[in-house]
Amino acid sequence: MLYEHAIDEEIAQMDEDIEASQKALQVSEIQVPLRSLMRGCITIDITASTQDAIDLLIEYRIGAASVVENKKIRGIFGERDVLRKILNKQINDLTNIPVTQFMKVDPQTAKPDDMLDTAVLYMAKGGFRHLPIVNDEQQPIGMVSIRDVISYLVDFFPQEVLTLPPNPIRDALKAREGA
Repeated sequence: MLYEHAIDEEIAQMDEDIEASQKALQVSEIQVPLRSLMRGCITIDITASTQDAIDLLIEYRIGAASVVENKKIRGIFGERDVLRKILNKQINDLTNIPVTQFMKVDPQTAKPDDMLDTAVLYMAKGGFRHLPIVNDEQQPIGMVSIRDVISYLVDFFPQEVLTLPPNPIRDALKAREGA
C-alpha cells in the first residue's frame, strides 16, 4: 500500500512537471512515420550459423537483425536470444548450429508509414525491443529499436529527463518515510 501511494505521488508530480513544461508532446508529434526513426537494415541469411549471426551483431554493434530467406523476413535474432537461449546451455561450437534454432520465427513487423504509437504498442504488448520494418513484399528495409523511440521522445522532455533523480520512486518512498 505504501509503495502504491508513493508511485501515485511520483506519477502526479511527473504529470505536474509535464504540464508546467513549455514544450509538451502533442498527439500529432507522436504520429511520426516509422520511416523517420528507422535505422538501416542488417540481415542474416537463414542458412547462417548462430556464431555467424552473433559475429554480425557484434560487428555492427546492433541488438538484433532480421533473418531472411530469399530476401523475405523469416525471423529475428538478437542479443536477448543469445542471453536467454544460448548462454545458459553448455554449447561448445555455435558454428555448426543454424541461427534458425534460436531465432524468433515470424516476428511482428511494421510498415515504414506506420506511426510511432503503433511501434510502441507492438513493443509493449509483445515484450520485445526491436521491430523490423518491411516493405509490401515482406522484405526488411529497416529496424526501429526501443532506444530509437526513447531518443525521439526524450527530445520533447529534455529538462524533465535530465532532472529526474536516479531512483525517483525510491526517493519518493524515502521522503514519505521521513515525513
